[in-house]
Amino acid sequence: MSKPEKIVCINTTESPSEAFDRVMRGVNLLADAVRSTLGPWGKNFILEKSGGRITNDGISIAREIQSKDEIEDLAIRIVRESAIKTNEDAGDGTTTAITLTQAILKEAGRLIARKNVMAKESVMSLKRRIERECTEVLLKLEAMATPIETKEQLIEVARVSVEDEELARLIGEAQWELGKDGMIVVEETPELVCSIERIHGVRIDNGLGTSMVMNDQERQRLVVDDVPVILTNYTLQSLSPLVHIIQELVNQGKNDIVIVAKAFSSEAIRLCMENQSRGIKVYPLQAPYVNQREVMKDLASVLGGRYIHDEDSTLDEMTIGDVGIAKKVIGYRYSAIFTGDRDVSLRVDTLKKELEGEPSKFAQKALEQRLAQLENGFALLKIGSTSDIDRKYRFDKAEDAVNTVRSALQEGTVPGAGLAPKAISDEMEDGAILKRPLLAPYKQIMENGGVTEMVVEPWVRNSVKVERTAILNACRIAQDLVTVGGAIAQERTKPIDQLLKNAPQGGNE
Repeated sequence: MSKPEKIVCINTTESPSEAFDRVMRGVNLLADAVRSTLGPWGKNFILEKSGGRITNDGISIAREIQSKDEIEDLAIRIVRESAIKTNEDAGDGTTTAITLTQAILKEAGRLIARKNVMAKESVMSLKRRIERECTEVLLKLEAMATPIETKEQLIEVARVSVEDEELARLIGEAQWELGKDGMIVVEETPELVCSIERIHGVRIDNGLGTSMVMNDQERQRLVVDDVPVILTNYTLQSLSPLVHIIQELVNQGKNDIVIVAKAFSSEAIRLCMENQSRGIKVYPLQAPYVNQREVMKDLASVLGGRYIHDEDSTLDEMTIGDVGIAKKVIGYRYSAIFTGDRDVSLRVDTLKKELEGEPSKFAQKALEQRLAQLENGFALLKIGSTSDIDRKYRFDKAEDAVNTVRSALQEGTVPGAGLAPKAISDEMEDGAILKRPLLAPYKQIMENGGVTEMVVEPWVRNSVKVERTAILNACRIAQDLVTVGGAIAQERTKPIDQLLKNAPQGGNE
């Protein structure tokens, strides 16, 4: 009989505040590190696991932080996942989200200690107050938003984020030409300078079938170049129906293969991983959630090949001519980008005819977005430098900047440097739970700069989407953690580094 696993358990009836205190120690460990990177005077970190990489990218730093204490580390992982969601939703704002989470929990902790409220009703009332105040803050934030009206405004947003005049102009001009639905893909290049190139492509609203195929763990993604892509709406219970195609591709020397399908069973995922151990890398990606059939046809127009739908044909009937080719595939947990070099004019004409047919407002908006993506494509931003360390540093800054710029063009901007939440805080009543926490980003930026007063130029603006998403996710996770009165975690019998090495990295399992 196997030996039962040991657990660490804090029972709320024995020690009602210990669980919350240990959660706060974990949150503080994470937040005290990443918030020192906030703003133009933010400090850099050296990351050993990334080969001595120097960065002030909050999400990269947060992924490296652990605690030897099981409960503290559990809290770190919970807050980190919430911050990662901010990054996935808005492309930036990780550090702000973590900073706000810590500040909200500290304020709630003061109320709990002062009023001695550990009864369920009192703690739950705090949770409801945070939720209610968060809704009010977000409404005020959106009312402050100013739309982007000129290319120069967009360049200024990029300059605040990337802190580099040359890169800011490349990013701002490219996004302006692409429009609010256009995408800029960032990659490193051995060249000495940065450059930008226009490419065709499609982004889908779904991602990896399993996190185990990620080959860029540092950025939590899959990246493959010049790869065959099979498109289908079938749910794959196994790989058997596609064995004849996979074998033919392997015979042609194509050992990397991407399959985009409606869903994959655990057996199909297992077979994908088994094939990788034999040198045949089959990457499962899940088909789009919204308007799946039409988006997959858009994808087929960019990659070539054919979309195999169960109403048209079976997988057994598929031929090698039905397989598309992607110049690059970048797969994340909840999204993926495909680029290709096929002529998409026929597909563009088809979508334009659909628009002329007077569709509903909802269908019209979706068609316009897809049409803009097909016509304008993507911009490939190549980050070059004279050294590997500087190249990686500039890559991190550029990736944050392109996401911020795109969301700014979509939803507008608000005053940067923490001024937007500060302005809302100034208007709140003294008893509001979020009044002091909303000052945290502004105060932290001043602390990082060693100043007691900050003069912010009018052009320093931030994406309202980034600010909104950071505040929303910070409030959501804080209102859950404030209710913690007990905790259970597995007691570690192995060093933490070994546990993290063997742990799954997250994803759509």
